[in-house]
Amino acid sequence: MVAEYVAQAYPDDIVYMRLRLGSLAPDGPRPELKPEEAAMAGVFRRWADAVVITTDELIVIEASLRSDTGDPSKLVVYGRLVPHTPELREFMNRRLVLELVVSVEDPVVRMVAQELGIRCRRYEPKWFPEYLAQLHRRERRPVQTRGLLAPQEPET
Repeated sequence: MVAEYVAQAYPDDIVYMRLRLGSLAPDGPRPELKPEEAAMAGVFRRWADAVVITTDELIVIEASLRSDTGDPSKLVVYGRLVPHTPELREFMNRRLVLELVVSVEDPVVRMVAQELGIRCRRYEPKWFPEYLAQLHRRERRPVQTRGLLAPQEPET
């Protein structure tokens, strides 16, 4: 899904898929680690689904078929790790954008993400209808907001 989305939304930009974020070095001095063991610590960094570099933005993307309440917090953590990511050092002059991409959207997750300054996008891959047909009916629809969003006035 992520590869399809970035190919469509950012066809001419630099894209890193599943980029590990944060410092390569372990936290604090670790005298018990041999140098080669310390170098391997970078493998255990958190990773973003995609990072896109445009002429003026550095976009960190988290994508889900169905909205998840944890996605906005993941993006906030990823955003804090970006300045410590050596692979992105040359792009630090660009504006950092956190972007949440989902197919089945939860309006409450969208509201929280937007309150956190996260850009929200809805994307349905070509194979999405087939995937959706395999889900239980309740999984095909957004979650009920249960009072977290004001009810909309009926149109007249």
